[in-house]
Amino acid sequence: MTAARFEVKILFLAAEAVPYVKVGGLGDVAGALPEALRNLGHDVRLMMPRYGLLDPKKLGLYKRLDNFDVRMDWRVEQCQLWASSKSQDYFIENQYFFGSRFQVYGCGDEIEQFVLFCRAALEACRLEGWQPDVIHAHDWHTAAAIRLAWAADNRPGLVFTIHNMAHQGNQRPDGWPLLGVYDGRSPMNLMEQAIWCADKVTTVSPNYAKEICTPQYGFGLDGLLRTKGTDLVGIVNGIDVASYDPSVDSKICARYKAGEFNGKRLCKRDVLREYGLTDEEAPLVGIVSRLDFQKGIDLVLQSIDDIIHYSDLRVIILGSGNHALEDGVRNAIARHPGRVGGYIGFDPTRARKIYAGCDMFLMPSLFEPCGLSQMIAMRYGTLPIARETGGLADTIKDNYYGDGTGYLFRQYTCDDMLTAFGRALEHYLYRPELWYRTQIRAMNTDFSWNKSAKAYAELYRSACQQKR
Repeated sequence: MTAARFEVKILFLAAEAVPYVKVGGLGDVAGALPEALRNLGHDVRLMMPRYGLLDPKKLGLYKRLDNFDVRMDWRVEQCQLWASSKSQDYFIENQYFFGSRFQVYGCGDEIEQFVLFCRAALEACRLEGWQPDVIHAHDWHTAAAIRLAWAADNRPGLVFTIHNMAHQGNQRPDGWPLLGVYDGRSPMNLMEQAIWCADKVTTVSPNYAKEICTPQYGFGLDGLLRTKGTDLVGIVNGIDVASYDPSVDSKICARYKAGEFNGKRLCKRDVLREYGLTDEEAPLVGIVSRLDFQKGIDLVLQSIDDIIHYSDLRVIILGSGNHALEDGVRNAIARHPGRVGGYIGFDPTRARKIYAGCDMFLMPSLFEPCGLSQMIAMRYGTLPIARETGGLADTIKDNYYGDGTGYLFRQYTCDDMLTAFGRALEHYLYRPELWYRTQIRAMNTDFSWNKSAKAYAELYRSACQQKR
């Protein structure tokens, strides 16, 4: 029986999902993967919190279940189930924990908040009379659902996806009663519980699946992850290739496709003008990133004076995050007028213009579970310079022999990054035909969700068969 014909009922749990709310890459995955699975014939019910920032009228949401009780240790919370009139997407509301809040994370009581979400999601399925074959939970925010379902009779297959090991949902020992456990003496770690109970654990790239089994990247859970053996699987995320398509993208100033780059040259001229940069012939490097030490922005700031001094580069930086790094970007722009430009904040249209208008795209990440920006950049013929870690290593083939799609460096050092820069510049300036062929190869790489969705469908079938 093939995955395409094997119809599975999947409860898909996430704290964020496009198009409703997006904070990071998790939102992109939770928005795109259910739709790709539905296209394969599977019954996927996406469920997430109904935060106060979600407008029911604008999004076409309606109340499906009025007040129902959800037990949280000694007390009972009342929740509601909302549904989309346009798709199989559902939303849990509780006025205090979700409805009154206009942010996704950082409210101070997140453990209690997301355990409530998980309990309410399972209870809503029971009240609806819908029994999933598989529960697929994403990151620690939905990990409690795996632990709670594992203890139930006639349970479904359990799949847990790790998007970022650095955040695990830690709580003092007094958090255990939220899961119905009353003899817990050690601190509670929701991600640890989900890994332990899940039939299958996935990460967002094969290389990251290997990395998190080491002390360097496992954040204390590497030993447990190694015990999962072949039940730990890495599946690369996809991107929305229909949206990220320079031949139809209305957000950029000119359209183009692989092998026909007149439009890309116009996009470069447009983005140079927008950020006050000079010289259309100079190589243009883009960075679209959260300004965080994980993303290697400290390497960029340490090296940017050397980059500008020893090469005729132009650089554009778009992002926000750590205040010290934001100040560092502002200082770099001030020191190098006409050579370095940027915008503190995030704007999707600005991002698309940078993807389209730049020649190179820099991602020097300390660690990167999957990464989406490098795939988007390649769709626009903008070649990545990236550290060989996590999903970056899985999605970029180094162009050392002239048959790759970008330029990789291994060590997290300025010297190694600058060496990769040098290789890219040599090809761009002195081997234009090789650069041209590399652009075409990068643009033609298949980053659609179709391949990933088929891999997940096979995984669901396996989880159903081996559930303990």
